[in-house]
Amino acid sequence: MSLTITRDGGVAYERTGGSGNKKINAPIKAWSGDDFEVGVGPIATTFEVNKTPFKDGDVWKMVVDKVELTRIR
Repeated sequence: MSLTITRDGGVAYERTGGSGNKKINAPIKAWSGDDFEVGVGPIATTFEVNKTPFKDGDVWKMVVDKVELTRIR
């Protein structure tokens, strides 16, 4: 899983797995608590933030849709 959130609110998401590949390149439409909705017009998907960004040693991490992500610079 790869998730990039840009400073201007753009989202680039890619996930590969047993059920196929998913890709999204769209802006954040709305926030609901820590979760966020991404899309354009009526086409959107919601990302569930299970754990907000946290520092693990020198590395920033967060958990989205039950997947732990590590910040890469």
